[in-house]
Amino acid sequence: MDEKIVRLLNRLAEQSKRERSGELIVHPEDEMLAITPDTGRFFKIILNAMHAKRILEIGTSVGYSTLWFADAVIQNGISKAEGSNPIITIDINHSKIEKATKNFHDAEVNTLIKVVEGSAMNILQELSNNFHRENDTKKIDGLFDFVFFDADKENLRDYFDLVIPMLRVGGIVATDNMLYPEDYRPQMLNYANYVRSKPYVQSIMVPIGNGEEITIKLAPN
Repeated sequence: MDEKIVRLLNRLAEQSKRERSGELIVHPEDEMLAITPDTGRFFKIILNAMHAKRILEIGTSVGYSTLWFADAVIQNGISKAEGSNPIITIDINHSKIEKATKNFHDAEVNTLIKVVEGSAMNILQELSNNFHRENDTKKIDGLFDFVFFDADKENLRDYFDLVIPMLRVGGIVATDNMLYPEDYRPQMLNYANYVRSKPYVQSIMVPIGNGEEITIKLAPN
């Protein structure tokens, strides 16, 4: 792993641990609410195994999960010097975007990451429209290899419907918080049932960290 990324991941993981334990009290809007370190390692294994180079993340927070993704695409052959922004990450919280952007600069992976501020619904709709216009002529098999949902739970089904055409066949959608916090479980069960009803995907919940729904696209939709 990249040494600068590792140092920053360790610092952010410690901060998240202190927040979860109540040792560090922050305003609710400033809570990291990050994935767990074992989830980060799990995602990195998946990304390396599928040789993922194009990633979309909905819910940046302070960039903890994004740094795991950055380390994976580096190992998959993407150079920091290319400036190709293989990772797009979306968040509506300006304060968190500022923190995430600083973290990306400190880890020297800012050239790999395009940070987009605003409503995920609006941004995904725009991405979808652009994809379909381009796909009419070029017949692209998806813009993304991997998509990660870690944002508001109310719109997950709509997010899924927007991103799945932009995911290549064999690509994966991962969704956080399937098990924890427990208050989310009814919404997450509703989402899981919706996704698993689709004939063009296969999906399973992996009980790691906060619980991750792992959905692979098997055929065009």
